[in-house]
Amino acid sequence: MKYDNKQNAYRIWLRRLAMAIIFTLLVIIILFTSWFDNSEAGITKYHVIIAIALIYIIISLVNYLRLPYFLSFSDADEMIILRYYSLSIFNSQKNSIEIPKMQFVKFETEKFFFGIEEKLIVYRFYRNKIAKYPPISLSAVNKSDRVKIKNALQKYVKNAPDQN
Repeated sequence: MKYDNKQNAYRIWLRRLAMAIIFTLLVIIILFTSWFDNSEAGITKYHVIIAIALIYIIISLVNYLRLPYFLSFSDADEMIILRYYSLSIFNSQKNSIEIPKMQFVKFETEKFFFGIEEKLIVYRFYRNKIAKYPPISLSAVNKSDRVKIKNALQKYVKNAPDQN
């Protein structure tokens, strides 16, 4: 099985770009129009800009805390390959996990972000020990594709070598 969430990654980047453009346009429109020049209501255009900026910051923070990752999964050959990287602006590190199917021990999922999102953790038998890889966020992966990835990984859990 081969899978990647390229379409979801593009959608996340476009949503962020559109949100930044809309925020910028709203601030410019509010600054250069006279809608809020009347101070009878007690709200100036600067109050509105601050409110819009707070909304923008909160939405950006929520999206950042969801930890969206680009994920490419393949189990076509004798290796299980997971390539991933964060879609965060501040992190450009690309990671790859390549595990021979015979050394794959197990996988786990753990919930995060108020129990809404999942992280995938894979384990490998390596040098007579079980190695745990860093968690991979699945927040940018569709729920049906998450199930497919878990089912594909579940096929190889029984192939783990004896750990004694």
